[in-house]
Amino acid sequence: MKAMIIRKIPSFGTALLLLFAFTSTVQAAKLYRFPNEEGIPTLSRTLPPEAAQKGYDILDDKTMRLIEHVPAALSAEEIADLEAKEAEDAERQRQADIAAKEAEKQRERQARYDRTLLVTYSDEAALLEARDRDIGYRKEQIDLLSAKLPQLHESLETVQKDAAERELSGGEVTSNMQKRLNAAQEEIAVREQAIKIYQAEIEELNTKYDFDLERFRILRGNSASHH
Repeated sequence: MKAMIIRKIPSFGTALLLLFAFTSTVQAAKLYRFPNEEGIPTLSRTLPPEAAQKGYDILDDKTMRLIEHVPAALSAEEIADLEAKEAEDAERQRQADIAAKEAEKQRERQARYDRTLLVTYSDEAALLEARDRDIGYRKEQIDLLSAKLPQLHESLETVQKDAAERELSGGEVTSNMQKRLNAAQEEIAVREQAIKIYQAEIEELNTKYDFDLERFRILRGNSASHH
C-alpha cells in the first residue's frame, strides 16, 4: 500500500495573519508625492488630509514609478462651472436630436410630395396644362370682378354728388340715398378685396408650379431647363 501524503491546511488565524502581512507589504510599497505648504514636492508613506484635497501622486517606493495620479478636489466654483457645462452640453445634444428628427420628418414629407407629383402628372406637358388652367381661372375671375368696377365707381360718384348738392342746398341726405352710398362702397370694397386675393393666389401658384416643374424634371432625370 502506498503511503498517503497529508498536507497541513493553515488555520483560519494563520490565514488572516498572512493576509495582513501581504497587505502591509503592498501598502509599504507605496509612496505619496504631494506639494507641502510651500509648494515643494514632498514624499511620504502617509497622506495628510490637506494634501488629499490638493492632489497627489502614488509612486512605487522601489522604482519610483508613477502608479496613479489623483487630481485635486474641485472647488465649489469649479463644480458649478462643470455642472453648467454639462447642462449646456445636454441642451446642445437635445437641440441636435430635435434637429435630426425634424430633418428626418422633412425627408419623409419630401418623399411623399415627390410620389404625389409623379402620380399626378404623366409628363411636363400635363403639369404645365394644370398650371395654365389654375392660373387662367383666377385671371378670368379678376376680369369679371374688374369689369363692373368702372360702373360702380361712376354710380358712387353720382350718388356722392347728389348728396353733396342736397346738403349745400340746406337739405339732408335721405335714408335711401345713404343706402345707395353704402351699397356702392361695399360692393366696390368686396370686389377689390377679391381681386387682391386672386392676384396673391396667382403669385403663389406661379411659385408652386415653378418648384413642381423643376422637381419633376429632377425626379424624371431631366433637370435641364426647358421653357
